[in-house]
Amino acid sequence: MRARAAAVLSIAAIAGLALAGCASESADQKPSDTPASSAVTESSWEAPAAAGDRIGADGVDLQVWSNITPDESAVATLGEPAEGTQWVTLNVAQWVSDEGLNDIDVAPVLRSAADDTFEAEAVSPRNAEIPMTADQLYTYVWSFEVPEELVDPAQLIVCTSADEVAGCSAIAAAE
Repeated sequence: MRARAAAVLSIAAIAGLALAGCASESADQKPSDTPASSAVTESSWEAPAAAGDRIGADGVDLQVWSNITPDESAVATLGEPAEGTQWVTLNVAQWVSDEGLNDIDVAPVLRSAADDTFEAEAVSPRNAEIPMTADQLYTYVWSFEVPEELVDPAQLIVCTSADEVAGCSAIAAAE
């Protein structure tokens, strides 16, 4: 129980820092000073970037900040997962380069290195879509239903989309 509380507090602290960073941007900052200008790491499903690296493709970028694998607390918000599956939750920073998109438009996809046919769509714990402004940092929590035999953070990979050219990242730091 103590470890779960520490994980929740860590996620809350990271989210608070990200939101504080967005709120503290001044109007006279140069574009190169914003998080959106950070370098995007080359990646793919076959060669995912390390957790914490910024990945992207086609103007949709994300960066994994933390994961909860499995996430038993997601049941309170999302309900019971389907039989034989468990919730996996990711906390990610996301950016877009185009206006007119919302969080659902850029929801990531979870894949597994152990099963190349597995793809899980993101489920949002939010009750409303959140409009996104181009080149601004957003922090989102996404949950995924994952078959119990694939719930291994070392094997799970999050991608910007299911496309061949998607940017992809490991969800757990290398040991």
